[in-house]
Amino acid sequence: MRHHLLGLLLPVALIGCAAQAPGPTPPPSPAVSATVSAPPAPTASPTPTAAATAVASVAPSPTVAPTPAPAALCLATQLAATVTGWEGAAGHQIASVRLVNESPIACVVQGTPGVQLVDARGVILIDSAAVGEGGLPHVDPGAEPFLLDPGAVIGTEVSAADYCGAAEAALPTTIAFVLPADAGRVVAAPGPGGDVPGCLSSPGAPGSIAMNGWTR
Repeated sequence: MRHHLLGLLLPVALIGCAAQAPGPTPPPSPAVSATVSAPPAPTASPTPTAAATAVASVAPSPTVAPTPAPAALCLATQLAATVTGWEGAAGHQIASVRLVNESPIACVVQGTPGVQLVDARGVILIDSAAVGEGGLPHVDPGAEPFLLDPGAVIGTEVSAADYCGAAEAALPTTIAFVLPADAGRVVAAPGPGGDVPGCLSSPGAPGSIAMNGWTR
């Protein structure tokens, strides 16, 4: 009977011991090392130094050259004219004339002056004004302006014809210019050969006189 009870208790004890005995401990899991990279810090723009700011604040402004005022029209008192020669025969004479700015400032000659044939006493023998409005001093639209610096020269040719006046002319003859815009009258210094064009019309006829344009 005793042996029978021991046979029954022994399996029970073994079962209890099996329940109480701890199982094998699992090996520890390897630690996972997670490295988190921090984003790079933003680079700050360099702050202008006080010295740079000061230099920029005193930088000179661009200098704008003033626009020069346009030159005024030449007055007769600024100009001198000279007859440099004559050509022609019979009732026709052509004078070559140069005009120079004798003043110390630049001025402008523009338009067509009135022209006159003048004798040595200053008597007007032929006057372009006698032929009508076209012979008066005037500036046509688009007429070229001639800027004359001090000492600058322009020139022209003046053609005179058919003097039938009663007065006997004193030689040598010369040319006078009546400038547009009431700028005055310039009498040219006479040159060699100044004569009177013969009369080809009836006595007392006004004659004719005209100039080409100014040229450099």
